[in-house]
Amino acid sequence: MNVDADWDLGEGLDPEGPSGADLDRFGDELMRCKRCGAQMYDQATVCHECGEYVVEGEKSLSVWMILGVIGLVVLFLVVVI
Repeated sequence: MNVDADWDLGEGLDPEGPSGADLDRFGDELMRCKRCGAQMYDQATVCHECGEYVVEGEKSLSVWMILGVIGLVVLFLVVVI
């Protein structure tokens, strides 16, 4: 499947959303999978190449941030008690 081909961006758009011309100029219907890098539609929920689930707005805390917060809470409790 050639995902770099011209896509008809006007097809199936939400009538209240941006026009096909605006998407053609400013947007893209495709994104890359964070796990394998394959191109897929931005509305996809699962990567067609590796099966990775796409979670919109997924944020993860680093281990150091979690340990830092725990350290601050322990320090606060030591000072207060």
